[in-house]
Amino acid sequence: MDLRDRQRAFFRRSSWATVLLACGLASGLPLASGCGDRIDVAPAAAAAEEPEVERRSLVAMARLEPSSRVVNVSSTSSDIVRQILVREGDEVEKGQVLVLLDSYSLRAAELEAARLEQERAALKPLEVKAQQARVRAIEAELEYARNEVGSQKGLSEKGFSAGKEFRDAQLRVRQAEEQHNEASAVLKQLEANVNLAEREARNHIFQAEARLEETMIRAPLDGQILRVRFTEGERIDQRAVISLGATQSMHAVGEVHANEIRLVTRGQTARFTSPALPTPIDGVVEEVGAMIFGNYITGEDPSAPRGLRVVEVRVKLAENELAQRLTNLEGQLRIFLEDSAPK
Repeated sequence: MDLRDRQRAFFRRSSWATVLLACGLASGLPLASGCGDRIDVAPAAAAAEEPEVERRSLVAMARLEPSSRVVNVSSTSSDIVRQILVREGDEVEKGQVLVLLDSYSLRAAELEAARLEQERAALKPLEVKAQQARVRAIEAELEYARNEVGSQKGLSEKGFSAGKEFRDAQLRVRQAEEQHNEASAVLKQLEANVNLAEREARNHIFQAEARLEETMIRAPLDGQILRVRFTEGERIDQRAVISLGATQSMHAVGEVHANEIRLVTRGQTARFTSPALPTPIDGVVEEVGAMIFGNYITGEDPSAPRGLRVVEVRVKLAENELAQRLTNLEGQLRIFLEDSAPK
């Protein structure tokens, strides 16, 4: 064997030894085990699981709102604002007139005309009585004419009359009968018109009152005027004129992420905080929404996330005089989950 053949045999033996050494090192077993054999390795001990921390509360962005929500009051007609009778901050009662529209004077005059018509309708029974008297007078004339016919007939049969008086008496009876028929028909018409006139008058008054009511914007509830949206002389075009709400009781409307709403139930305690309030306000979850929508409250941070999927949660707050004057104030709402109410 020459020198070149000896070198090739040496390299073949060296390569095989290197492969065996690599397999042994990789497996951590003696080289006799071989690379081709299956090696069973005991699994490493699993890391001890950390104990789950009990969640005691969740936080959501929220805003203040009256218990009645904000009610925007408008008119059903397109008209011009004539007079505004309230100012922002005023306390009002249900049914109180807040705004008069320009057509108020015209509608008030129509109502007065309808009431006069009702008064005229109330006089109809007197017309019926007068007609009844005319009918009775005609009946008396008819009875006299019939008696006169009987007298003239007797005189004519005895030859004391030429017959002309008898015929005249018969003519007067016929005339009295026709007058009686006519007067009786007029009486029936008047009696029927009494009920009809009264119904028409009541209906005209109802219509006039409804038209007049459209020119007055009234408070739908007891509450506070939050905003006057128009000034006198502006046309409203069926838009909201006054915003008001029942601020005697305030709610915090929180926007809880849809993934966390399952943790919220009615009756849980909550706490609303805001830099505008000197102290937090406690409350109780009163309503949990049933619809998911995009978040509305983003606070003052321009980089706050938008388009979050949230559910509204309404929390009835304890009475707070300052909060009653800060509708739409934004802050944070912390809802304490079950058995985690603040001490």
